[in-house]
Amino acid sequence: MKKYLVSFFAFFIIACGYIPSSQMASKVLGENVFLKINISKQDPENSVYITDILRETMLNKLGRKITDEYNADSSIIVTMKKLDFHPMVYDKNGYVINYKAQLYLEFILRYKNGKEEIINTRGSYNFDINPNSIISDQARFEAIKNASSEAFDEFVSIIAIRGYR
Repeated sequence: MKKYLVSFFAFFIIACGYIPSSQMASKVLGENVFLKINISKQDPENSVYITDILRETMLNKLGRKITDEYNADSSIIVTMKKLDFHPMVYDKNGYVINYKAQLYLEFILRYKNGKEEIINTRGSYNFDINPNSIISDQARFEAIKNASSEAFDEFVSIIAIRGYR
C-alpha cells in the first residue's frame, strides 16, 4: 500500500502543470497558419535568410501547418524592422574580433475573427571574426539564423502565455 501511495504522490507532483508551448500556441493560432514574410527592399538577402529560418521554426517548434491565406485559422505577417552589427570586443591592436548581431522583427497576427495585434521581438547573437577582417557571408548567415531564432522564440513565448490565459 505504501508503494502505491508513494507512486501516486510522485506521479501527481511530476505531472502537475506542464503544457508544451506548441500546445498553448495552438489555442491562439489554430492548426493552420498562413505565414508571410515581407522582404526588405534595403536588405533583401537577409530577408530571404529570415524567411527560410522562420518557416523552418514554425514547422519544428510550433508544429503548425503552413497553408494558404483562405484556409488559415490565423495569419502571421513578419517584417524585419532592423538588423545591426555592433562591435563588442577588440584585440590589443584595436581590431574588432567579436560582433553582436541584433535583429528586430515585427509580427502582425490576424485571427479568423478579424482581430489583429502587433508583437515586436528582438534577437541577438555574438560571434567572432579574425582580426582586421570583414564579416564573412557564412558568419553573417549564422548570426542572422541565431538572432532570428531567438526573436521567434520570444514570439512563441508571448503566444504561449496568451494561450495559457
